Amino acid sequence: MKFGLVGCGNIAYWMHLRALRSIRGVTLAAAADPDPAARERARRLSGVHVYERPDELFGREDIDAVVICTPTHLHAQHAIAAAVAGKHFYLEKPIATTAADARRVMEAAAQAGVTGVMGFNRRLHPLYEQARHLLASGRIGRVRAVQTACCESMPLETMPQWRRRRETGGGVLLELASHHIDQLRWLLGDEVACARASLRSELTEQDTARVELSMAGGVEVQGFFSFRAGLTDYMEFLGDGGALRVDRHSPRLSLRVGRRFGYGVRRPWIAPTPSAGAWRLQRLFRPSIDPSFRRALRAFLDLVRGRENRVASLQDGLRSLEVILAAEDSAGRVVPGNPDGAETGTPCAYC
Repeated sequence: MKFGLVGCGNIAYWMHLRALRSIRGVTLAAAADPDPAARERARRLSGVHVYERPDELFGREDIDAVVICTPTHLHAQHAIAAAVAGKHFYLEKPIATTAADARRVMEAAAQAGVTGVMGFNRRLHPLYEQARHLLASGRIGRVRAVQTACCESMPLETMPQWRRRRETGGGVLLELASHHIDQLRWLLGDEVACARASLRSELTEQDTARVELSMAGGVEVQGFFSFRAGLTDYMEFLGDGGALRVDRHSPRLSLRVGRRFGYGVRRPWIAPTPSAGAWRLQRLFRPSIDPSFRRALRAFLDLVRGRENRVASLQDGLRSLEVILAAEDSAGRVVPGNPDGAETGTPCAYC
């Protein structure tokens, strides 16, 4: 199958371009980006023609599917254009900035009869797959609560303009929390019943957030997301039989259960799955390697070919966005650059 790539920024350059080149059965045919520097960098890496406008790529009849990695406020526009052109599409999260736009994406894909999926790639990460299995098998008993955090420090001088304003898809809820909301739904096999948030805007709009979620099954979740704090990405599940921690920046899961004799906890060894073991070996030579991007794109290819569905759907994208919008509604209005750093918050908006 011939693929096109729309958007050649950092995530596309470091992850998607390299992943597409390594997947058997995929040929990268073209890319598109309005930025001359991004076009040249992508051209040097991939060796394919890089257009200035996405519509030039969508107009090529030989391209079967596209990967969309453009700024968030353009996601819906480009996904709809891909569907109208008859292209299957893999859309980076979040699905859109508004629920109305998200539904238009879903309608366009359905009307065109194309396959559209969300880039919630961590569903295909070996570590998260193993964590899901352990939770489902009752390894820590019934899950009672979850503590979660995702932070990526972004100095203002290197942050793209679109990430600085919520209107153009910026803010930590859309950028960071969207991943964790999808992971919670997938890992717990449950839906969010209530969402609350407090937001802080220090240098850019919504650059820090505290989130509280209540799952339909009774699990309570507390989350922290920030562009001002150091690199962090973990989820800790607290059950009545122990605790399980999955950390994207660690090669292994952490399990704590009660001691068999006496007071305290012990840390049982968790044997890695074959895919998790292979990833650990790769980390010895490339410490920052993340196999989930390649595995997610491969799963998208399999789905287009009529095989098992292992990727997040557009409906999953809408559900994640709905929770974010409810959390934003609960937080009220936040003034960028508030000098005293005050937070705002109101009762739950998603009950």
